[in-house]
Amino acid sequence: MVKSEESPRRMTLYELLESGGLASLDSMEGTWDQWEDSPPGPIQSKSVIFRGVAGATAVMVMAWWIHRLPFAPFSFEGSALEHPIGVSVMAILLGMIVANVLPMLDLKAGCRWVTTWCIPAAIVLLGARMDLLLVADVGWGVLLTLVALIATSVGLSLGVGRVLGLGRKASYLIGVGTAICGSSAILAVAPIADAKDEDVVLSVGVVNLVGLLAMFACVTCLWIWPMDANLFGAWAGATIHAIPQVVAAGETHGPDAAAMATLVKLTRVTMLAPVVLLSALWMARSSSEAKKGKALEGRKLWQYVPWFVWGFIALATLRAFNLLPVLEFFPNDGTDSIRLSLSEVLPSIAKWLLALSMAAIGLQVQLRPMLRTGAKAFSAGIIVWAVVSVLAFGCLHYLLR
Repeated sequence: MVKSEESPRRMTLYELLESGGLASLDSMEGTWDQWEDSPPGPIQSKSVIFRGVAGATAVMVMAWWIHRLPFAPFSFEGSALEHPIGVSVMAILLGMIVANVLPMLDLKAGCRWVTTWCIPAAIVLLGARMDLLLVADVGWGVLLTLVALIATSVGLSLGVGRVLGLGRKASYLIGVGTAICGSSAILAVAPIADAKDEDVVLSVGVVNLVGLLAMFACVTCLWIWPMDANLFGAWAGATIHAIPQVVAAGETHGPDAAAMATLVKLTRVTMLAPVVLLSALWMARSSSEAKKGKALEGRKLWQYVPWFVWGFIALATLRAFNLLPVLEFFPNDGTDSIRLSLSEVLPSIAKWLLALSMAAIGLQVQLRPMLRTGAKAFSAGIIVWAVVSVLAFGCLHYLLR
């Protein structure tokens, strides 16, 4: 009796994402190894890391030089925004161009290391810029607005998906990814929703691509309609998909807008835990209790909140109680002492870490696979983001005027 050939091994979710090129922006919310279905991956050699750091640094320096060119659209003398294209936005644009024009460079592995370490550090350091007294003035209104926007995003995605003929689970994943934090939210909810790998890959591709467009759209709106730092930061934080995209858009306006954008975005991220719980309860109606228990087994709800959220809060709390020290240096030549306030130095460091990370992310982006995203899913993602953005702007304009 002849043995039949073994059926080919089914690719894991991680392999599907990688082979499809749709995970090129995965490190925007952290590393894949925080998810149970993803392999830890090989340890990168020093030479691989060095090439990634060197490539991202070169792109960042070039982006800084371009964004300060003394003519439009890079500079507008006398304008409230002298350099309207922030260095982080320019870095990801330039990185994307380099990655797709010179694909033989193959810097992806090293650039992944850059984003893994630099993005969380940048977000934590931005906490030194956050004024919690301002949060106390507008916090409840903004919080309730975010809750309403999350519900609207998920409900609208399900409705639009049905009209466009998109699957229910794919629609739900797109809604959650748009509402919370892009790929991270999708990968957290997917096991609970018992979603197919194809739905997850499609949803990740949509939120990554729409998130990029959302970042550029917010920056463009800032040029057309000047806004103050609080309004623009809150709007960017409430509507853009991934954390670095949010911070990069905020940095285009300035450090105050970046701090507000980060706070609002991280507030959305913390809502992932209750969304996971509600998803489990909702999906229990159409799936067995065993599946629901397996999806949540071994993970506490607070574990769905990335560690850098707590770091940001801790540093912001130190700033609120004036516990961040001021460093004072006394030169040997008898000149005046030099004072460095950590509440100013740390956000400056964060700005450059973010610019380096955005350059590294840009160098990982392969546009051709991303543009193959299904038309129905992409249309649903665009519609949901556009409606939520308009609603968010109206509510936040009323709250922060």
